[in-house]
Amino acid sequence: MTNRLLLIITGCLLLTTAAYSQSFHFGLKADLSFNSLHGNGLAGTFKPAFNAGAFGELNISSKWAIQPELLFTLYNNKAGADFTKYYVNSGASGANNSKIQLGYLSIPVLLTYNVNEFLSLNLGPQYNLLVSYDETLLQNGRRAIKKNDLGAAAGLTLHVSQVRFYGRYVMGLSDLNDIDNRYSWKTHQIQLGLGIAIK
Repeated sequence: MTNRLLLIITGCLLLTTAAYSQSFHFGLKADLSFNSLHGNGLAGTFKPAFNAGAFGELNISSKWAIQPELLFTLYNNKAGADFTKYYVNSGASGANNSKIQLGYLSIPVLLTYNVNEFLSLNLGPQYNLLVSYDETLLQNGRRAIKKNDLGAAAGLTLHVSQVRFYGRYVMGLSDLNDIDNRYSWKTHQIQLGLGIAIK
């Protein structure tokens, strides 16, 4: 279901881009992010990491635009000192305080409102697909984190010629706990970054 939805969204964006080719711009972006994975058995503290990838800007009018992005997102997290208290039977020895590093393919699709020629506001959904992970929370090497994550992103962008300075907050809406359904784990991310429009 998720793959079909992504295929439909991508197809619609490509058709719309073709129709508005004169109003479409794209570029590269990177940012320093501070993210956390909150929930029982997790440290829940914000750790530094990064995002990097490409963005597009499809102008609908002078005030409104759609901004799709394709990013690689790194999440640095940590298990809590009490992880095995919550997962007595399934937790690996040494899981307490162990690192959790997650790599995602992230696809935000943001609605942009241009306040003026310098400032814009961004709001929209973000889908994350887990493509790499480094964590040893469970026995027998079993993965503790779900592969799909849906979130909501909001932020602002400062435009200086072809350069974009932005700040954004992404709140995870999905429960990422793949161990059981007793406790909910959700992501939170703060991004501070720079983008450069190529076209």
